[in-house]
Amino acid sequence: MWKDFFSFTKQERQGIFILFALIAGICIGKFLFSPKGTVPEEKDVVVKQRVEKQDYDFQSLPVNPDYCIDKPAFELKPFDPNTADSVMFVSLGLKPYIAKNIIKYRNKGGIFRKPDDFGKIYGLNNADFEKLKPYVRIQSQNESDKFVTQIQKNQPVVETTNQFSKKEKVISSGKQEKLERGATIDINIADTIELKKIPGIGAGFAKRIVKYRQILGGFYSLEQIKEVYGVDNDLFLKIIPYMTISENADFQRIPVNQSSLDKLKSHPYINFYQAKVLLELRKKKGKIRDISELVLFEEFSKNDLERLTHYLTFE
Repeated sequence: MWKDFFSFTKQERQGIFILFALIAGICIGKFLFSPKGTVPEEKDVVVKQRVEKQDYDFQSLPVNPDYCIDKPAFELKPFDPNTADSVMFVSLGLKPYIAKNIIKYRNKGGIFRKPDDFGKIYGLNNADFEKLKPYVRIQSQNESDKFVTQIQKNQPVVETTNQFSKKEKVISSGKQEKLERGATIDINIADTIELKKIPGIGAGFAKRIVKYRQILGGFYSLEQIKEVYGVDNDLFLKIIPYMTISENADFQRIPVNQSSLDKLKSHPYINFYQAKVLLELRKKKGKIRDISELVLFEEFSKNDLERLTHYLTFE
């Protein structure tokens, strides 16, 4: 019976043939008699290519007063790259990310001593630099005083005696006093106020240094400052001349034979597996007498043992 659904009479077959012929005729006619205006002109193709490349040539397009695009007007005027803010840089025609790079360079201690130094900023192309170079005004600096803020505001250099029993010269910058080159502070006893006197150290870094010192138990080497979050090599090289560590520094040591697992692994130099080794060894021997007993354990490298020597006690 299913064949009955696919069988057609002679008239039905003729109707289907005529229907297909009409469809074919419509398709062929549309192709042959389509208007020429539908074919893109050469100018339209060029404009389309420019749009795709986002390379607009506004002068070659028809001018329509209702759709004119006003290019931002930048005012070139004298500026000091050591003191200008990001708003000033953008008003001079620089892109925001370049202004950010300049501020970042200054925050890391960078100083522009001559106009050509400004041209070395990352992202600043030669054309923009040559345009701005005639307007760069850098106030003179002498070798004994390299802090730009102090020079521009003509603030006096004052002398103070701090808690380290050492006479230090500091430069008043209005917001925060800064140490003069050659002055140092002991990072094991300095508070956040003293740490902020170091050029390059603000409130954030001062708090991080103090907090890490408390967790660590004290610094035995200036290299440990690199372990403070956010202190990269450039900042480290800038701040290290102002730091010192007393020879008789007193560290907060961890009593290995009395401390819990949580107490042991809370130290930055002891991980969970090392703390477990200490507990198991203590359980087996009753008491760990010396750090040399940890030499044979693969959990402790030579560097680990050298660092922990300053922070463990086996009483």
